[in-house]
Amino acid sequence: MEIVVVGHLSRDLIITPETRREVLGGSTAYAMLAPSIGAFGAGIVSKVGLDFDENYKISLISSGLNLSGLHYEGAQTTRFINEYNADGERIQRVEALAPSIMPSDFTNAHSEASIIHFSPLSSNEIDKACYDVAHEEGALTSLDVQGYLRSISEDGLVSPQKWPESNEILGMVDVVKLHDSELRIINMDESELSAVSHILDLGPRIVIVTRDYRGSTIYTRNSQVDIPLVLADAQVDSTGCGDTYAIGFLLEYLRTTNVTRAGLFAATCSSFNVETMGPYGMPDRVLIETRMHPYLQA
Repeated sequence: MEIVVVGHLSRDLIITPETRREVLGGSTAYAMLAPSIGAFGAGIVSKVGLDFDENYKISLISSGLNLSGLHYEGAQTTRFINEYNADGERIQRVEALAPSIMPSDFTNAHSEASIIHFSPLSSNEIDKACYDVAHEEGALTSLDVQGYLRSISEDGLVSPQKWPESNEILGMVDVVKLHDSELRIINMDESELSAVSHILDLGPRIVIVTRDYRGSTIYTRNSQVDIPLVLADAQVDSTGCGDTYAIGFLLEYLRTTNVTRAGLFAATCSSFNVETMGPYGMPDRVLIETRMHPYLQA
């Protein structure tokens, strides 16, 4: 497989001033982008409960994802409630968490993938030994830090938290993707450049900092590339934008080794994501190339 995305699938209840709807969530759901843009084999490693809707599984299969790493364990699937106000601000709660993902959940096909992208929804979701599995065959390893920075209270309310093991886990991957607000949690007293330099010193080769409507910046040890926001035709739901960005970037970077092109490709993937609710209606490569073209010429 070219890419494997590791993390919990989620039953996401999305509430906005205009709508209320449950959709399939989690980075592993947004991995449906990978087959759509031509990945040479794409799979997930995830755990769900017996309450996982069969229609969700049908959607995953129909997308072309390999589901040999989808494991049913326990009664409940991870469930997040994301409530947005008119300004787009989110209050997030957790109703249930599936069991942790362990090294034994990987098959040889997963560990031999070209890219292994870790994107936990909560801090105890992925056993640390899974990162060792990813390195055994020399995969390009990637991490979206979001889950490690989430504290979940007894009543399920999600709030930011410090990450005591950040240096250890960041040192286990090649690519780190985080929002600028998450970077401030990890390194509160440092400038963005200093905080990113600290992460690069731990071992990663690339650090991606996203900023919602203000584009993103991709740092390597000898470069800094600013990626503009790619405009969408409509603004429906921003959930999953970071997930589609990461997956688009990793696949395009693997193919081209061009950070600027991979960043624009990723930002264009995200622009299509906001046009729908949930991980559905993924764009193909032709649509992405067409929308991205003016930005490449700029």
